Amino acid sequence: MRVNRRQLLKALGLGALTTLATRSPLAFAGGGGAMSPSRVVFFVTPHGHVPNAWTMPIPGAPAAGFAERSLVDLASPDFSEVLRPLHPFRKRLLAVEGLSHTSVLADIAEVMRTGGDLNNHSVGVAGLLTGTRAQQNGGAPCTGGSRSLDQELALRTGAPGRFGSRVYGFEYVPNSSVAPFSFLGPGQATPIVADPAVAFADLLGYYRPGQVGSVQTRDQAIGAKRASVLDGVAAEYEALSPRLDAEGKRKLDDHRDLVRQLEASLGVASPSSCQATFDGSGDKLTQFMRLIKLAFACDLTRVATFIAPVPQPTDIGYPANTTMHTYAHESIANATSCGAMFNPVAARAMTDMGVWYAQHFATLLQELDAVPEGSGTLLDHTVVVWVTELATPTHLHHDAFTLLAGGCNDFFSTGRYVRYPRENTSPIAGFAKAGPAHNRLYVSLLQAMGQTDTTFGMTSTKGADGSTIDLTGPLTELHTA
Repeated sequence: MRVNRRQLLKALGLGALTTLATRSPLAFAGGGGAMSPSRVVFFVTPHGHVPNAWTMPIPGAPAAGFAERSLVDLASPDFSEVLRPLHPFRKRLLAVEGLSHTSVLADIAEVMRTGGDLNNHSVGVAGLLTGTRAQQNGGAPCTGGSRSLDQELALRTGAPGRFGSRVYGFEYVPNSSVAPFSFLGPGQATPIVADPAVAFADLLGYYRPGQVGSVQTRDQAIGAKRASVLDGVAAEYEALSPRLDAEGKRKLDDHRDLVRQLEASLGVASPSSCQATFDGSGDKLTQFMRLIKLAFACDLTRVATFIAPVPQPTDIGYPANTTMHTYAHESIANATSCGAMFNPVAARAMTDMGVWYAQHFATLLQELDAVPEGSGTLLDHTVVVWVTELATPTHLHHDAFTLLAGGCNDFFSTGRYVRYPRENTSPIAGFAKAGPAHNRLYVSLLQAMGQTDTTFGMTSTKGADGSTIDLTGPLTELHTA
């Protein structure tokens, strides 16, 4: 398309720059400075964790109240087994003990009273990222009852030429039916891409289901996604510049530089960081980790969700005639589930599964940290959130494993292991007391991404003793002061 001189000068005009420059920082996916947009990855794993495989002691901490310890000066053997593969990233980690899937517990309590799908896996999956009651489906497994957090952020951070989010990974089948974690709305599962090659083609905008055609080059694909204001008028600029006197040329150059700076402030990735090629080496999990890096480096999305698979027993060194689901029920002494007896081999297997997940989580951190951006790396401007559908493999929902990595433009204070006190009575009679709700973590994540919300999902529920449990407000202890 040709652009005439009037269009060129208008594109470089100070009036337009002034209008754009005065927009709210929130319009630039704020939270961390204009040059580096904030991003989030939800790294979701099933079955929870054996607590003593990931929790860490806090020497000298009081029995009650909030407590923390630094991770920065600890040696690798001082880390718990599940966290140990992440030791090289200890300065960027924020491990959180004591959070509760309170909305899931409240949902289970209500279903116990009124009837419906009471399976802990189904309710846990439906409520993990939605923070609200599941949608009951009358004789079928329940499903998400509202839009999940990743899709809420997708609506707010998407823009022309940028996807709201990408959801990658593997279907989870806990009870003979697929259980999605991400929801566009009540009962509406977000499409998930399970093939890295298809995900790559889709990401660059030239995947057309059911059609066969020529594939765009890398420059064509990325150029279409990341068109520059000046790219469209480059020829006119070059033609006009020699005709101006020194003062006119200086003004034109100044205006051009201002537009380039404005583009950078809007979060356009550096072309040198955007290497849009597909690497099919390694397993699918590793390929997806690289795709998330590519998506962020090319600014093709700022929200990604990765659903990790349940590994085959042989993947982590166990016999083929066993199942991780069976091991899960047997994995915790004095707290087994579904009538199972404790089996030390099962405890070891579930710990090894947690380590296996941590190794892939570390791969994602390595990929993000390898891309320079602004004064740091992609990892510095991203928060990677590891959450699990159950707190433990034996179907509990309090003391849920939660790990954040990356500061999201210094919004989160990392290099710490923190523990919240268990002060809230469970919504289910006879259950242990629980710490703050995951809903409050999600408020913190919304705020890290430049939003002003103070609630997400349910706002309160009742404890079994009649007390009111508040689910609102951020977890300010996790924020940078």
